[in-house]
Amino acid sequence: MILIDAIYINSLGGLTILQTLLSGLKENKSHNYKNFHFLLDERIDEALLSEIKNYSYELVRGNHYSRKEAYQKNINLITKIICLANVPPLIKFKIPVIIYFHNLLLLENKISYVSLYQFILNKLKLVYVRYFNSRSYKWIVQTRYMQQKLSSKLKINKDKIEIIPFYEIQDIDYTDKDFNEKSISFFCVTSSSRHKNLKRLVKAFKNANLNKSIDYNLYITTNGKDLNFINKRIKYLGSINRDKIKKYYSKSHYVILPSLVESFGLPIVEGIKSGSNVILSNINSLKEICKPSLNFDPLNTIDITRAIQNAANLNYETKSSITIKNEINNFINLITRNV
Repeated sequence: MILIDAIYINSLGGLTILQTLLSGLKENKSHNYKNFHFLLDERIDEALLSEIKNYSYELVRGNHYSRKEAYQKNINLITKIICLANVPPLIKFKIPVIIYFHNLLLLENKISYVSLYQFILNKLKLVYVRYFNSRSYKWIVQTRYMQQKLSSKLKINKDKIEIIPFYEIQDIDYTDKDFNEKSISFFCVTSSSRHKNLKRLVKAFKNANLNKSIDYNLYITTNGKDLNFINKRIKYLGSINRDKIKKYYSKSHYVILPSLVESFGLPIVEGIKSGSNVILSNINSLKEICKPSLNFDPLNTIDITRAIQNAANLNYETKSSITIKNEINNFINLITRNV
């Protein structure tokens, strides 16, 4: 039995990874549903359970003791373990164990990026990961940059870290954007976390010298409460569902990502797929994902303003393009091999 450990996954990027895996397994006709058992976080959206109804699964509380208990209950049935939430099993195994690591913030943990509480918690999580790791375990990451960081921080041999990026954008439709219209939209799919760098983004947008005859709007998927900034051109959407996100992709000329740290940046890929150009932080982790139309120093508000103004004036040399491959089939083959 292949145990898929998705405990601690209940929202945002982690949930997207789980959904992408389920879609990949569904497309892979050769696998047997009976070979899998999922450990799911009890906080997970009930809508996802309909996607997993053909598999054996159990809902587990998202804590150390409940996770260990779930492993112990299934210990005699497990032939391979896939951990999707960055952390190894709590029991040392001699069977194949694969950990999918996708949280760069744990490796680039700075007090300027997170709250003091989150900074300390991230430190403790890294200790936790080091303690429960084994030299025989295999790690999967999305980029070469993540491979280098993980190897350096956790002292893992690079031979044990394989690069297999995967994502799903099947429900995103291309829309040809008209730049001659009287309205140009910027779209930022994000959260309110400090490392998402929204304060600098809204300040930069406010300071941009934009043509008053054109209606420029910045749409942000947070409620804006932490930003303490109101401007008629900046629209706070709050947390919106997938259908609404697709709607904003379809009408946005630009997708902008000002993050200080970003593991992968799925909105980049989705934005380009929808026909938008992307404007990005020039951080190293995003350089493998795409060729952006414009980039900027995320710590420099003036530079962010420059990029916004150039985008508004169509002052860029290239249309954005995706440069990273979707290797979901390679990941499916890896986890189902020899089963």
